[in-house]
Amino acid sequence: MMPPESLNWLERWCLARLIGAIASAIGVEPQRWDYVGFVEITRQLKRGRSPAQQQAIVATVFDRLIPPMVSTLIRRLFRPSRWVCEGNAWFATRLTGWLVGASDRYWVEVIPPDQLPQWQHSGVRIQKCRYLAESQCMALCINLCKNPTEQFFRQRLGIPLTMTPNFRDYSCEMVFGTPAQPIPEPPLLPCWQDPSQTPCPYV
Repeated sequence: MMPPESLNWLERWCLARLIGAIASAIGVEPQRWDYVGFVEITRQLKRGRSPAQQQAIVATVFDRLIPPMVSTLIRRLFRPSRWVCEGNAWFATRLTGWLVGASDRYWVEVIPPDQLPQWQHSGVRIQKCRYLAESQCMALCINLCKNPTEQFFRQRLGIPLTMTPNFRDYSCEMVFGTPAQPIPEPPLLPCWQDPSQTPCPYV
């Protein structure tokens, strides 16, 4: 686990704001404001809810953190160009370490809208996703991270995003822009559909 002192004041504030938004969305009081508390509040979100219900709540949380007016403005001002996709990848490697751990960029072949495939520096490789490693749960990864995050970027921001977690080594590939060669979807096992299985017996 990442030691608490490794987070700066801004990262601790971001974590606390995220915990507060989730707690408010599901009507509970947070017990802790650190990373352990974050994982626990996501387990509470999952408990007794279907995958669709979990993802709907995360969409609500995104709206609390980034109001629709802001996401609409971003969608209008920043088309999914190579520059925008590479910029998002660059920011992802620098702004999400407190949440998912260290990551780096790599080159990937993508298909821009109405264009031929091209190579761009818009892939992000999360070396070992902190959330997946600490939650040990496939369902939390898919329903509370991968699917709602992809949907938010695609539908709210207009930026194609493909996330592919690896449940063996806890890494994750993120590609901003539509990959020319689709990344194989991870196999979904029974715990993805069954909210009662905690922790995930397959991770």
